[in-house]
Amino acid sequence: MNLLIIDHLAVVIILEHSFYVFNKLRYLQHQQKSIPSFYVSLEQYITSPHATAVRKAVSVAVQICEEYSSTSKVKPSFGRFQKRRQTIGDSRKMELIETIVEITLEHRLPRS
Repeated sequence: MNLLIIDHLAVVIILEHSFYVFNKLRYLQHQQKSIPSFYVSLEQYITSPHATAVRKAVSVAVQICEEYSSTSKVKPSFGRFQKRRQTIGDSRKMELIETIVEITLEHRLPRS
């Protein structure tokens, strides 16, 4: 799960930046052969400190979520208590999603 999240965040960051690179290259008419904006963004992401920072931040967030999940597992119950446990698990997943969104926004590539 950890690597999958990291890969998805990297793609989101790279694609968002490739839009700005594409837009910038579109106005540079004097270039005869331009590199596709995705490759420019990919290279910038790989060489930036953002790649390492995203990897570390997501690893920590997922580890915290997994530790919480492993310590809060109890026997399944029936009746009114079952709904309460699902709500706790759902809120934990929402916290992880919110953390991942924050990580993505904090590590966007510069538009320059």
